[in-house]
Amino acid sequence: MTQVNYAAMSDQELKHYILTHRNDQNAFHAYMDRRHSRPSRIAVEPDDPAWEEKVTSAIQAQLGANR
Repeated sequence: MTQVNYAAMSDQELKHYILTHRNDQNAFHAYMDRRHSRPSRIAVEPDDPAWEEKVTSAIQAQLGANR
């Protein structure tokens, strides 16, 4: 059996692989490990004058990670 290199796949590629190979538990665990290793929340204070820039930056980083 050929060994699949999950680390070489983008998030989208790995997600597609999981959806087409639903019995591959190693792929699922690789995807979940990758997702849990990234921060999922940003902390912005309501009175922070740069709150909008921080939120925009976090959104752009998330969009870049999904490619």
